Amino acid sequence: MKYKILCVMLSLLVLTGCWDQRQFKNYNLALSVGFDQLEGGRIRETVSIPTIMGGPQGPREQKVQIVSSKAPTTLDAREKIDQKISASFDPSKIQVVLVGENLAKRDIYPVLDGFYRNPNSNLNAQLALVEGSAQEAISIKTPNEARVSQYLTGLLEGVVSGTYSTGENLQLISAELMEPGEDFSLPILKVEGDKQMIKYNGLALFNNRSYTGEKIKPEDAVLFILLQGQKGKRARITRKVNNDKENEPLNYVTIKVMKIKRDLKVTVQNGEVKADLSLKISARVLEYPHNQLVSLKIVKNLSERLTRVLTKDAKEIIAKTQASNSDVFSIGRRVKGYYPEVWKQLDWIKAYPQITITPKVEVDVKQHGIIN
Repeated sequence: MKYKILCVMLSLLVLTGCWDQRQFKNYNLALSVGFDQLEGGRIRETVSIPTIMGGPQGPREQKVQIVSSKAPTTLDAREKIDQKISASFDPSKIQVVLVGENLAKRDIYPVLDGFYRNPNSNLNAQLALVEGSAQEAISIKTPNEARVSQYLTGLLEGVVSGTYSTGENLQLISAELMEPGEDFSLPILKVEGDKQMIKYNGLALFNNRSYTGEKIKPEDAVLFILLQGQKGKRARITRKVNNDKENEPLNYVTIKVMKIKRDLKVTVQNGEVKADLSLKISARVLEYPHNQLVSLKIVKNLSERLTRVLTKDAKEIIAKTQASNSDVFSIGRRVKGYYPEVWKQLDWIKAYPQITITPKVEVDVKQHGIIN
C-alpha cells in the first residue's frame, strides 16, 4: 500500500499540466505580414487576420481582416494594431513575411529582429520582396483563394519547386544576415495591374542586409539557382540555339534538368582570389520542333550549343552579382575558412567585385523524348 502511495506522489511531480497553454480564443492569429518604408523613417506594418464566422449548426464563412499601422519600429506598430482589433495580435502562425522594396534597399534586419527575439515566432515563415508596396500585395482579393496568406504560400512554394528560388525563410536567412562573406537573394513579387493576382518577377540580389536594386530575371533564375548547387523538384530551361529559322519556335529548345554536379574551387595566389565555378547538367529534351534528334551526332551538336549558350549566360549572371556586390555564391566565406590570414587583410566589400570568377557549364543531353 505504501508503495502505491509513493508511486502516486512521484507521478504528481511530473504531471505539471498545461501551465504554458495559450488559448486561441484570446488571440488573433495573423497569417501574413508586410512592412513598408514611409517618409520620415516610419514603418508601416500590414497584417491579414482570418476569422471564421457562423455557429455549429449553420454554414461557416471565412472573412479576412486587413489591418495596418504606422510607427517608428515594428513592435510599436504591432502595439497599435492591437489597439484596433478585438484580441491580441499573435505572430506565432505567420506563414509569409513581405518586405517592400524601398525598405529592403535600406536594411531588412530591423523589421526581422522582433521575430528572432520572440520565442513564439514561426521561423519557418517564408520571406519575399515586393516591387512596390507590401501593403498592396497583402490587401489583394483573389477570386479563387479565401485567404491571401494561402495564395502567397502556394505561390512561393511553387517558385521553390520549379527552381526559381532557394526557399529562404526566417531561420535560413538569419545566418546569412550575420555572416560576413555571404549574401543571399529573395524572390520578388509584383502585383498585376488588375490587383487580383501576384506574379513572380525574379530574384533580388542583396549585399549584406540591403537590396542592391539589381535582380536576376525570371528567365535566368533557374540557371542562377543551379549555379548555387540547388535544384527543386523540377528545373526547366528554354534557350535559343538556332538563328536560321523563319518560324521562331524552331530556334528554341526546352530541356528538363535531371541531375546536376556543381563544384566551386577558390584559390588565392599572391593575394589574388580566384574562383572556378563548374556546373554539369544531365538533361532531357522536352521540346525541340526543329528536328527529331535521330542521330548521336545531332544530339551531341545540341549539347554543345546548349553548353555555349548557358556558359555565356552564367558569365552574365556572375558579372551582375559582382557589379551589384552580392556574394551569393559564398566565395568570401570560403576565403575566410581556408585562407584566414588573407581574409584579415581584405576589405571584402571592395575586393569581391574585382576577383576573377570563371564559370563553366556543361550540358549532356541524355534523353530526347519518345520520338525516334
